[in-house]
Amino acid sequence: MLILTLLLAALLQLSLADDEPLEFGNLKQLVMPAVHNRVVGGEATTVEKLGGYIVALKYQNEFICGGSLIAERIVVSAAHCFIGRPLKGLWNITGGITRIDEEGPTVGINDYITPEAFTEKGMHMDVVVLLLEKELKGENIVKIPLCHTPLKEGLKLVVSGWGLTDPEALNPHPRLRTVSVPVIKKTKCSATYKASIHISKSMFCAGILGQKDACTFDSGGPIVYESDEQRELCGIVSFGISCASPKYPGVYTDVNYIKPFIEQAMRTLLSEKEQKKAE
Repeated sequence: MLILTLLLAALLQLSLADDEPLEFGNLKQLVMPAVHNRVVGGEATTVEKLGGYIVALKYQNEFICGGSLIAERIVVSAAHCFIGRPLKGLWNITGGITRIDEEGPTVGINDYITPEAFTEKGMHMDVVVLLLEKELKGENIVKIPLCHTPLKEGLKLVVSGWGLTDPEALNPHPRLRTVSVPVIKKTKCSATYKASIHISKSMFCAGILGQKDACTFDSGGPIVYESDEQRELCGIVSFGISCASPKYPGVYTDVNYIKPFIEQAMRTLLSEKEQKKAE
């Protein structure tokens, strides 16, 4: 998640060394260049064990972000993944894979919607809803429902992706990984990030400081609540400062908060699809 660059890491080290807050004068410059993020402190898994809902988003055949399949033709990911990558025809979505370099059922994007409220600087409402060209089906491909569980402090969630396991690495990890992290009290997270960025109502924080977190190349991917009954998509990997930082937890888009937007975007996209069929 943690949309991280070597420049950001260097700035963070300087900031921590001086015990001063890191200033985000321009998130586009500091956070956006590396749109990817990765699970730190986790373990290898398979798409089957995970539940089959995670998908890989590629632009010009380069892995960019993770995503989650919530309907046969609908995927949700992070809006920031699409900054500088606006051409729908250059995107494709692959499901049912454990290794990022393996082949699996792949479809293109028909259309997508991002919130008008989303900005690079503020990261509020960091979500994109994608309409696929056709249904994504195949072995180990399963839809996941949207969250309905309140995200209370300490609630354990599972974040997964192909992100970095080493914050200083440059490429995504070839194999899917997962880690369990607790939700962090919002007031505490807001205070930590206060000098850098506002933690808005569309965000929540999770992680074990200095130990477990998402990281570069996990962006857009799922953070999930697992119960005996089912799995629920409760968040989208958004951003952070460094990976498994001892000071800054990971920040996620809160699906409970943005659910009305997702549902309205789905209705709009699917309605457009039916209209085109009738023409």
